[in-house]
Amino acid sequence: MALIQDLIGEVLCRVPVKPLLRFRCVSKDWCSLIDSNVFAKKHIRTALEFGTGGGLIVNDEAGRCYVVDSEGVDVGSDEAVAVGIKDPLMSLIHGAEVLGAANGLCCVAKSEMSNILLFNPMTRKGREILVVPAPICGFGYDPVNDDYKVVKIAEGKTQFFVFVYSLKTNSWKRVLNVPSKVSFLSKWGVFAGGALYWLASKNPGKGLDTIVSFDLGLEQFKGVPLPPADNKIVNTNSRFMVPVGELLCIFDSYPNHSIDVWLMNKNGSENPWYKAFTVKQPRRHGSEFLRPLAFSKSQTVLLLQVGNTKLMWYDLEKKTFKNVGIRGIRMNFYAYLYNESLLQLAEDKPPQKPLQDKTIQKPSQDEQQKKQQKKRYRMFL
Repeated sequence: MALIQDLIGEVLCRVPVKPLLRFRCVSKDWCSLIDSNVFAKKHIRTALEFGTGGGLIVNDEAGRCYVVDSEGVDVGSDEAVAVGIKDPLMSLIHGAEVLGAANGLCCVAKSEMSNILLFNPMTRKGREILVVPAPICGFGYDPVNDDYKVVKIAEGKTQFFVFVYSLKTNSWKRVLNVPSKVSFLSKWGVFAGGALYWLASKNPGKGLDTIVSFDLGLEQFKGVPLPPADNKIVNTNSRFMVPVGELLCIFDSYPNHSIDVWLMNKNGSENPWYKAFTVKQPRRHGSEFLRPLAFSKSQTVLLLQVGNTKLMWYDLEKKTFKNVGIRGIRMNFYAYLYNESLLQLAEDKPPQKPLQDKTIQKPSQDEQQKKQQKKRYRMFL
């Protein structure tokens, strides 16, 4: 009997999330299995390994959020259907900015990033995090500790103040190893491969010349050199970062409507970048920005957002574009890739206390420390 249950688990972990949510009605055993965090983690590891289960979370200009499931993002699809997120979750995320997505969870922020919500677009479950405002923020998954983390950065008169929220402990702590003599040029960190990345300047006031990364496992900062650029294009208007799967991607835009696409090497070589390909925009889309969202399973086709109104597939070998209609949205939108998952956000620890203005509490390491911990760190904004 145990063997049969194991085989059922192996089969189900390869099934997409949408039917799995329906399969919970098959029996109590199936419901218990599908609802377990052990199964949810195995399911998303399998999806990431085989490059399946990638959907889109979409913001429109009116502040509404939609979900496009993995079927709509399939390379053979000519049309994607955006389904609006409904209450009670919609009331919490309406008007929010999407900070990013990682391993099945999305992070959005409201009220100048003073109010952050983590949620699962498939299960429609979320957890709200109350924090003090800070202009620089990022969200990602820590594979070393199997944890999700939010990073907030505020600049004081002489130093940066960096705080990290852990979903596993449901608490914040201050990071003391912070960069100095650097200016962050982007307020949202881009998550890729276990780290967050920001465009930055080592010489404040002199423009973009480096990337600052934060390793979520080690909780340490380091500098990353930029890829070389033709015509010395080194500003945030012509160069920007996006995650494409597990890879960090940089787009360099040129006046002739061509775009160089750089991907970060995984092997840690001396040169961290290689030019993957160059995209020549069709004349009819020459004045609109292109933003990569995802590669196909074969890695030969790239899903792009074109402007604020459409999606397109770009064939890297044939150098051709194919339109993807998106039904359900009638206004400008911004799309983000996420991985469909069954991950739960139930409170498994006592709720955190809201952070008081300009004050943040350092988390304890175990129950005994929780009782003794009284020290607070003060953030100067």
